[in-house]
Amino acid sequence: MTDSPGSGWAAKKPPPSGDPEPAPKPKRYWWRFTLASVLIIAVSAATTAASVLTFFDSLAEELGHNHKLHDKLTRALADVHPGEPQTILILGSDHRANEAEEEAGRSDTTMLVRLDPDKEMISVMSIPRDLKVEIPGYGTEKFNAAYSYGGPKLTLQVVKELTGLQVNHVVNVDFLGFVRAVDAIGCVYVDVDRRYYHSNVGVAPSEQYSEINIQPGYQQLCGKKALQYVRYRHTDTDIVRSARQQDFMTDARQRVSLQDLLFDQNHLTEIFTQYTSSDIDAGTPLLELLKLAVACRSAAIEKVHFPAELGPSYVYASTSAIEGAVEEFLGESKGGSGGSSEEAQTSSKSKKGKHAKKRKKAHKKKPKVKVAKPGEDGLVPAREAGEAEAEAAARKVGGGFPIFYPTRLPPGARYVESNSYEHVVDPRVYRFKEDDGERHVAYKMVAVIEMPDGNHYFGVQGIRGWEDPPILSDPAVTEEIHGRDYEIFVDSGIVTRVAWHRGANTYWIANDLQQALTNEQMVGMARSADVLLPKKKPKRGKGGA
Repeated sequence: MTDSPGSGWAAKKPPPSGDPEPAPKPKRYWWRFTLASVLIIAVSAATTAASVLTFFDSLAEELGHNHKLHDKLTRALADVHPGEPQTILILGSDHRANEAEEEAGRSDTTMLVRLDPDKEMISVMSIPRDLKVEIPGYGTEKFNAAYSYGGPKLTLQVVKELTGLQVNHVVNVDFLGFVRAVDAIGCVYVDVDRRYYHSNVGVAPSEQYSEINIQPGYQQLCGKKALQYVRYRHTDTDIVRSARQQDFMTDARQRVSLQDLLFDQNHLTEIFTQYTSSDIDAGTPLLELLKLAVACRSAAIEKVHFPAELGPSYVYASTSAIEGAVEEFLGESKGGSGGSSEEAQTSSKSKKGKHAKKRKKAHKKKPKVKVAKPGEDGLVPAREAGEAEAEAAARKVGGGFPIFYPTRLPPGARYVESNSYEHVVDPRVYRFKEDDGERHVAYKMVAVIEMPDGNHYFGVQGIRGWEDPPILSDPAVTEEIHGRDYEIFVDSGIVTRVAWHRGANTYWIANDLQQALTNEQMVGMARSADVLLPKKKPKRGKGGA
């Protein structure tokens, strides 16, 4: 496949030598365990106090036995007092829990998760697999080579040296765990940013890579499609892929229902133990970790973007940039105490109390979002293009559904064009069914802007007759601008989504996966949105004319 003018997304062929990694074996799937899986176990444990410790002892024995990580990692992991924040290293690999330990396999995903109930905060940070690092005993390599050389133990060592973080637990997830966990929680609602498509039909074996066929727009992704979505990387950078995985983690967490999961304990526990191994080999530390997860069940997720820059052979990150990301991961203000990462993370009972309360209060403070004037929002007029998108959508949705479109866009932005060869249809108009069976008509306009680091996709979503989709459950700011109420969603100070309603219909503008658009641009596009009202059908005369 080659890029075509205006397609905005066309897949590039891999190098002549083929995919740098062997194609996956048939019917073997992986990505990884997400935070949702932690919460699943936390809320689906035994229901009576007398059986809690027995349940967790049994579960911990299963987890510890799978890979015997406890014996390998116990000296490298930091102890923690009950109730204190914990940092978990989540590894996604193609090593099966029942395979020989000397077969390390390959690492596909490395993610750090921090649970901090004092700050009402869950931090997530992915480490790019192609990051240039020094691996003890092996020299300069890409980060994911550490897992191939020394499994979780060597990966943990590199993570600690790279970030300075103390790590309290390691969780390693293998084949099928992700697919089955996603299906177990009833699939995940995802706002897919663009068209993802690749078919190996007619492609030489040396140039084949993982197939994918996912349309843009807000929708439910179930096991295999969700796996394809989070693993896709062939026309994306390592950085974009990590951002997509973090977004999916946030979306998955919204699907965890305390009431529903309590009735599926056996199935979920089986998924967790069969496809996951951990350093935890006793019930007490597992219970403490899961109590911490429950304490954070209402906490905001802070997606910390690893400060990486693309290079010809590696992904690069400076020491100072990594230190800044670690401070954000720990919830510390930049330029704070100036202590090391480990010092910042080490807490004692004497430091808790009133200081923790102050941090908690500060964290809950609502952010302020600047509303710039039209001439100062970093946008340019784009009414004509928006009207064309709206008219195309209106022809497909039928009557009774107003179509909103922005009349201003970032400079250089354009809407992707329909292309039958590459299966792109824009705007996409589709119908989907929510959990209660109610069907909705929806549309998605996909726009793209080219930047030095590649294409960035953002878009406009409209849904008829659904006032409270899960993705809009917790706005950071609700603000009235020129008579219209907006719900503004913020991640680490950056506006990720701006939503509004018209009757029972819901609309929003979404930033790209890397949050490249400024806050002023995001709010400005929503503020500029005009509406194409459905045309009224002409009244028929008495004679039927």
